[in-house]
Amino acid sequence: MSLPIQTSDQGFKPAEAWFLEFSGTRPIHDDLHFRFSILGSQTGKDSFQGIDLDNTGAKTIALRPALIWNLTDHLSISGSATFPIYRDVNETALAAGPIFKFGFSTSF
Repeated sequence: MSLPIQTSDQGFKPAEAWFLEFSGTRPIHDDLHFRFSILGSQTGKDSFQGIDLDNTGAKTIALRPALIWNLTDHLSISGSATFPIYRDVNETALAAGPIFKFGFSTSF
């Protein structure tokens, strides 16, 4: 969940946003794992001087397959692609297509 910290001096208040993720991971090989996630989000309407702004707010559902390769006990590489399957966005929101990510992770 994401909550706005404060409103602006001009009376703009960003909306609350809710996020939900279900994930499962399965080993493919000794150091290689497959993760599959279902992601959901809902964002309310922003407001300006106490009035809800009609062109704000969104609901989305996306699927995210990922591969995680453990190089050592403390270092891994991962890659994922997020594919939106449902989007209910306002008239002015930018609706992204697939999002690809690649990263490194370490632990101490």
